[in-house]
Amino acid sequence: MSASIVHSITKGCNTGNLTDCGCDSKPGMQRYQADSDSALSRDQFSWGGCSDNVPYGIRYARRFLDEWEQKQFEGTKNVAHLVRRHNNFVGREAIAQNIRRQCRCHGVSGSCEFKTCWLQMQKFSQVADTLKKRYDHFAVQVTRKANKRLRRKERTERKIPLRGNEMAYVHRSPSYCEKNVTAGILGTAGRECIHNSYSSESCDLLCCGRGYNTRLEIRQTQCECKFVWCCEVKCKTCTEEVAVHTCK
Repeated sequence: MSASIVHSITKGCNTGNLTDCGCDSKPGMQRYQADSDSALSRDQFSWGGCSDNVPYGIRYARRFLDEWEQKQFEGTKNVAHLVRRHNNFVGREAIAQNIRRQCRCHGVSGSCEFKTCWLQMQKFSQVADTLKKRYDHFAVQVTRKANKRLRRKERTERKIPLRGNEMAYVHRSPSYCEKNVTAGILGTAGRECIHNSYSSESCDLLCCGRGYNTRLEIRQTQCECKFVWCCEVKCKTCTEEVAVHTCK
């Protein structure tokens, strides 16, 4: 949520949809640039255009989310509020660490003697992919008790502070692949899935690596529909053979 708020607010600033902010006229996010090409850094350029006002978006998201989480933690001492606050920070950093310098050339006859540059965020779909990878590979379980900061659950690592690219969680998520009556989980065996798909309903994802069965079904569908004046739609009934895939 934190990353989406930063992205939406920043875009609102740049498009003029928000009256309290505008472009970042003096980009303050240069330190986050992931531009490793030293030749580019030696080019002569000046800041111009309309840089994404990421600092404003970050400040807004921090006030909107973190202040409430901090107050709730101080009142309840529930570590979940610290976890959410930390993950909010990870979301904001995912935006800030992935801004790029975009430039436009100026010069005689199409030469690039001088550049005007501005900072631009990645598309939110790319930011979401970054966060998903961090969730899959850099999630850290923390203890259920905390004073002012989160502590890793592994005793040998408790003195190591959580990093800005590590997401935190308290309880391990249960497996939704297998049936668990106690937890109210039905499992995915027998679930219909979509072959050759990248969606959440794909057989590769939904069947949890167990594979799937395929059967052919004859289905009746409405077809060759026509509008008849007035006022009715008449259709024929067609039959078709459909391959149905279900998880093993």
